[in-house]
Amino acid sequence: MRSSALLAALLALGLSAAAFAAATPKLKPTALTAGSGKLGPGVEILTCFHKKAPPHGMEIGRIKVSMPGSGGHHVILARPFPGTLEWPPRDCPLTLNYDKWESIVQTQHPDFDWQLPPGVAINLAPKQPLLIQTHYLGNNSTKKGTKYTTKTELFPIDPKTVTAHAGALFLNDRSMVVPPHSESTTTSRCTITSTGEGDQTREVKIIGITGHYHFRGHQFDAYRVNADGSRGELLYEYKGFDQPPFQGYSDNPIVLHPGEGVEWTCAYTNNSDKTYTFGPNAATQEHCILFGQYYPTDTTQEAITCLHDKNPDGTDVSSIHVVH
Repeated sequence: MRSSALLAALLALGLSAAAFAAATPKLKPTALTAGSGKLGPGVEILTCFHKKAPPHGMEIGRIKVSMPGSGGHHVILARPFPGTLEWPPRDCPLTLNYDKWESIVQTQHPDFDWQLPPGVAINLAPKQPLLIQTHYLGNNSTKKGTKYTTKTELFPIDPKTVTAHAGALFLNDRSMVVPPHSESTTTSRCTITSTGEGDQTREVKIIGITGHYHFRGHQFDAYRVNADGSRGELLYEYKGFDQPPFQGYSDNPIVLHPGEGVEWTCAYTNNSDKTYTFGPNAATQEHCILFGQYYPTDTTQEAITCLHDKNPDGTDVSSIHVVH
């Protein structure tokens, strides 16, 4: 009798353990692959791939991206903002619609590996739609038909250890102009500590910055903007015609206090007869964009977007949106 009771108890415990294990997803990384398309000399290809988060969702604590081969311009992992889901075509436009898509992470270099601070995670909802955009440019030595496969790995952390969520920064200067035969600079500002609701502000901790421009750019800088409007210390600096690298601050986040913001600046050299204005085409247009990540967010998933542009009469106009 006692042995039967003991067996029943063990079986019950075994079933409970199995049920618990089934209800608790294993912390296994998710790998998302995406191709470059068929390249050749002078061939430029942007491709958009439909992906989705795991069925149980995920709290991401680390992201690793591999962009092999020559000619890789960028890999972007994005998710849609709330509202009607509008997938771009597979042969996607030269830039994502950042009014509809949040860039979770993007890299312009072959190897990217970013560990978030302890307890900070990027949240993915169960089966949440995800998009990967690859951008490759074939050079003169690229053989016709060459193809590469990128790999984006998402490493989860235990949801019980999450104390804050990270959001994406997207600061875009659409007003920039690069005149012919010139050395020029464009500068924009955004008070990213503003919630966009009246005068409400909050503290923001920046844990990553990436500058972005095309082939005329040769320097990207980002500064703190103090609450009184004065320029503070240099936060990020890159000099070179290659794409600016990602700089992580997980070990020592940049703390922006309420009322403070970010100023980002791009410097260009243009030895041609052409005038370059804002646009996604790397060969014929230019960019001055700051991608970044911050925490804490007010909601599980959040992003801050800033836009600097000009009205038809030439006056500056800037806007900030906090997207939940």
